[in-house]
Amino acid sequence: MAKKKDVQPVEGVSAKSALLFEMDNVALGARRIRYEVLAGILKEQNIELTPILFSRYCLHPSPAAYMTELLARMKYTAAKPEQVVERLINETTSRLMQKNMTISDGLVKWMEAARARGAAVGCVTMLPQESADSIAEHLGFERWDVQVYSGLPGADKAFPRAEHWLRMAKVIGRAPKRCLTLVSSMAAAKTALAAMMNVVAVPDEFTDYQDFCGCNLICADLKEVNPNEFFEEISF
Repeated sequence: MAKKKDVQPVEGVSAKSALLFEMDNVALGARRIRYEVLAGILKEQNIELTPILFSRYCLHPSPAAYMTELLARMKYTAAKPEQVVERLINETTSRLMQKNMTISDGLVKWMEAARARGAAVGCVTMLPQESADSIAEHLGFERWDVQVYSGLPGADKAFPRAEHWLRMAKVIGRAPKRCLTLVSSMAAAKTALAAMMNVVAVPDEFTDYQDFCGCNLICADLKEVNPNEFFEEISF
């Protein structure tokens, strides 16, 4: 879990607000990376994993939750499910920590707008805290004073849950109703809504078919939306 640190108060219209986001998928596009890694593993046995099949079976945050069923469905027999899970996690984490990893331009735009208004910025991740902190350091998260919160242990059940968003809000000292979350899936949107937060859905190719009812905004690319205009709409 991220440690609460002393932050100098920043004057601005959003000084009591916070912008929170999924580090793994909104910032890093980890879902696409997991798909590519898993597709490569299955291809070694001449099995094709399509984006549709990945969306159907593999959207749970913990690969262990779906791997047995997926491999049986795909008739993959080269390794046991737990071995494939370990390989998927290790190779995905390795790619996330590569030097060429960058933050999405749209997220940068929203973080800069939030910080300019005096808001705090934080993110939740399913990565171990040490790994997440290393990636955050490489990506220059300190530029926006981003607090990084790992949901481990326990993130294998579902992630992020409402409790993760609420703990992140507590870490950075903001009331949940003054928090705006950027999420990539219906499940994450529902938990943020359950935490009484404002929600912007940024679905990817694997989640764009999902129902994001209740969200304040749904957009395919954060770059296409003026964050300051949106902040004014929701009194951020």
